[in-house]
Amino acid sequence: RSHHTPPQSVSTACRPDKEGAMAEGQSVDQFPSGQPAKIFGLASKPELNDEYCVSKGVNPDNAERVLVITRTGAQLSLKPTNLTIQELLPGSHVVVVGLTSAAGSKINGRYGEVLSWHGDRWIVDMADTEPKERKSLKAEHIVIVPERVTKKRKVEEPEPEAKKVKTSDLRDLESTDETVIAKCLLRLLREFEIVAQKCVCVLATKTTMTVMHELSQHLTDKQADGLLRRPLKPGEKVKGIEELDAQEQRSE
Repeated sequence: RSHHTPPQSVSTACRPDKEGAMAEGQSVDQFPSGQPAKIFGLASKPELNDEYCVSKGVNPDNAERVLVITRTGAQLSLKPTNLTIQELLPGSHVVVVGLTSAAGSKINGRYGEVLSWHGDRWIVDMADTEPKERKSLKAEHIVIVPERVTKKRKVEEPEPEAKKVKTSDLRDLESTDETVIAKCLLRLLREFEIVAQKCVCVLATKTTMTVMHELSQHLTDKQADGLLRRPLKPGEKVKGIEELDAQEQRSE
C-alpha cells in the first residue's frame, strides 16, 4: 500500500474543533484541489447551504475565492469563509463528478462507497452494479453524499451478550502504576473479545486509511462501534485487505 496522504490529511485545519465539527475555512490555501468541503452561510443562495462539495483549487480569475463542484456537478466560486473543511474516510458514500473523458463522463452522477486510499487516488466500489465495479478516482472527482436510503429494510440483529468487567479490574485501570494498567489491559484483551475489538475501532478512528479500519468495518458489519458481529474465521479474506492475512493483522 502506498503511504501518500489523501488531500484532507495535508491541512492541519481539517482537525475537528472541541465540539467535533470540522474547522471553518479562513483562506483559499486551506482548500487545495481535492479537499472535501461543506457550504454554509450563503445569503444569496441559501438552498446551497449544508451541501457537500469538493474543491478544484483557487479560482484563476479571483485569487480570493475557491472553485468547488457540488454533487449535482454544478461549479461555484465561493469565499473560503463560506466553506467548512470536511474529511473523507473509507466507508463514506460519494458521487462521481467532473469527469470529462468519454469513458469517465458516463459515470458522472453515479454513487459509490469509498474503500481505501491508494497512491494518489481513492478506490471506490460503485453502487447498483452487478457484478460489483471498482473505480480508482482522484479526490477532485468525488463528493460526499449523506448515506442513501435503500428499499431494503435492515434486519434487526440481537446485540451480543455482554460480560461485565470485574470491579477489581476497573480499579487497576485507574492505577497510577503503568505496569498495573498494562497487565490489566492484557488480561481484559484475552478475556473479552469485545475489548480487543474496541481497541481496533479506536485505532481505526485515528487515521484516514489503515488496515485496522478495514478490520473493524468487517468485524462490526460496518458499524465500528466495538460490538463483535462477524468474528474472523481461519483463512477468511477481508474486503480491502485481501492480499494480507487478516488473523495475523488482528494479532498485531
